[in-house]
Amino acid sequence: MTKELLQQQQYKVSVATLRGRPYYEITHALKQMGVRYDSISPEEAADSSCKVVITTRDEAGMIAARGGGSKAVMLDTELVKYPAIAKAKILRSIAGSQADDQLTIGIDPGNRIGISVMYLHEEIASIVESSPASAIGQISAVLGGVSSHRKVVKIGDGNIRMALSMAWALKKKFHDDVEVEIVDEHGTSRPQNNEVNRRGIRDRMSARTIAFRPGRPYYMQR
Repeated sequence: MTKELLQQQQYKVSVATLRGRPYYEITHALKQMGVRYDSISPEEAADSSCKVVITTRDEAGMIAARGGGSKAVMLDTELVKYPAIAKAKILRSIAGSQADDQLTIGIDPGNRIGISVMYLHEEIASIVESSPASAIGQISAVLGGVSSHRKVVKIGDGNIRMALSMAWALKKKFHDDVEVEIVDEHGTSRPQNNEVNRRGIRDRMSARTIAFRPGRPYYMQR
């Protein structure tokens, strides 16, 4: 599933709120994701043919009371706080249960830690974190929040000490639910350019490359 899916499946996502600020935040986030949507009232949402309804907590109760329980309902707070998880749920709802839903996360460890999250053949997140702890927090949220038959984390070996530390932390938390691989980073780094990497562009691009490379399985010592 690619951006074409999000663009061609018009009106499969509906924004159903009458509240100004939540409406702005929801639609802004959807535009950033490249997701098409229509705007309807909570009363209309129950009878809509959409697959995903995004609304506020109070209005979600109204939709459920009117018989809209068969739809995927997402809260505005979830969309804003965890956009990658929200985008994954939207993609999954549109694609259906038969699609290949492997979740792959590429990590480029270093002073700036690049992270690329791939799901349903779409990059749903591309971020940079400043510390291993914050990176593990973001990655753990995605691993715990996204439904997938197979979850793989691939960590570049450019900073092997940090790579092994992060691999250990993730395996300790998720055990066999998540596969962790150490990937040869040779050739993933772009030329040094302070201007280009001011916003971590090089780190994010390296993480994306790592996500597509095969690696060596990491196992915790028992």
